[in-house]
Amino acid sequence: MKLLKIISVLLLAMCIGCSSGDDGGPQVGGPTETPDPDSETPPVDNSDPFLYSATQNLKDVADFPLGNIVSASKLASTSASNTTFKDILNQEYNSITAENDMKMANMFTGPDTYDFSDGDAIVAYALENGFRVHGHALIWHSSIPNWLNTFEGTDEEFEAQIEAYVKATVAHFAEVTDGDGVPVVASWDVVNEYFDGSAVRTSLFTQRIGTDFHEKAFQWAREADPDVKLFYNDYNIAGEVDKRNAIISMVSNFISDDIPIDGIGMQMHLNHDWPSTDLPTSIQDIADTGLLVHISELDVKANYSDDLSELTVERAQAQEEQYQRVGYYYTSIVPQAQQFGLTIWGVRDQDSWLYDGGSDWPLLYDNDFNTKITHRGLVDGLEGVAP
Repeated sequence: MKLLKIISVLLLAMCIGCSSGDDGGPQVGGPTETPDPDSETPPVDNSDPFLYSATQNLKDVADFPLGNIVSASKLASTSASNTTFKDILNQEYNSITAENDMKMANMFTGPDTYDFSDGDAIVAYALENGFRVHGHALIWHSSIPNWLNTFEGTDEEFEAQIEAYVKATVAHFAEVTDGDGVPVVASWDVVNEYFDGSAVRTSLFTQRIGTDFHEKAFQWAREADPDVKLFYNDYNIAGEVDKRNAIISMVSNFISDDIPIDGIGMQMHLNHDWPSTDLPTSIQDIADTGLLVHISELDVKANYSDDLSELTVERAQAQEEQYQRVGYYYTSIVPQAQQFGLTIWGVRDQDSWLYDGGSDWPLLYDNDFNTKITHRGLVDGLEGVAP
C-alpha cells in the first residue's frame, strides 16, 4: 500500500510538471517564429490575443470587389517586405487604388503637360494580375502642383488648364482594357473633399473657377469617357450628419440638373468607438440616393486619444468589432446592385498614413505582416455575422 501511494504521488507530480507551461490564454494566434523544419515539435504560440490564423481571403468572402492601396514604387520593388506586400495583395484583393500616384500633384507637371508613368505602371500591374483600378483623385485641394498654385494666367486660362487636365487624364486611362474589352480603370474619384463640414471648402479651385467647379469637373470627365464610373469622395460622411446632408443635397442637385455622377465614396476613417449608432444610419442614407456606394478608404484607429502606450486586448477587440460593423452594415444595407466595393487604406500598420511610430494600429496586418483579429472582424461582417 505504501508503495502504491509513492507511485501515485510521483505520477501526480509528473502531470503537474507537464501542464505548468499552459497559461490558459485564448487560442487564436499563429506561430510567432518560423518553425524549424527539422524539429519534430516546432514551437507554436497560439496565445497571442491580437492575431489569428486566417482561413479565408477577403475577396473570396465578399460578393463585391475588395480593394487596397498601392504605389508604383512598391509594385516595382523586389525587397522582401514589398514582395510579401504583393503576395498579400494578390491573395486578398481584386481592386486597387493608387494612394498618391494618380493625383493631380503627381501627374499634372506643367501647363498642358502630364506625366502618367506611375499610373501606367499601376494599371499594367492590375492588367497582369487581374485587378480593377479605381482612379483617385482628379481634383483635391491638398494635391495641387506647385506651378499651378503660382499660375499667373487669367481665371479663364486657369479653368482651361483644369478642363484639359481632367479630360486628358480620364481619356488616357480609358485606353487600357482587359481581354474581354473591359477598361482596367473602372472609375474615378472626380472631386475629393469639396465640403468642409457642411459648407463649401474654400480652395484654389473655388477662388479661380467658382463654387461650381465640382459640377464642371464631372461634366468634363464624362465628356472624356462616357462609360467610366464617376464618384464624389469625402470623409466623415458617417459621423457628421450636417456634412452628409450637404452631400446628399449636392447629389440631388446633380441629378436634377443632369450633371453626371455614378457613386459616392464614403472614406470611413473611423475610431474604435466612433461612429456608433450613426454608422448604419449613414450607410442607409447614402444608399437611399440610389447611387453606387464605395467604402473607399477604410481604417480604424485604436488609439485616437493617445491614451495607450501599447495596444490592449480590450481596445483590439473593440477595433475588431468596428471592422465587423462596417462589413456587416455595408453588406446588409446597401442593395447588391449599388455595392461598388470596399477598399482598405493600407495593408499593414507600418504603411498606414496614420503611422507615427506605432500607436494607432489601424489596419488588418501588423508590421510583420501577421494577420490581426481586425481581419477576422471584417470577414465576419462580410459573411453576415451581426456585431
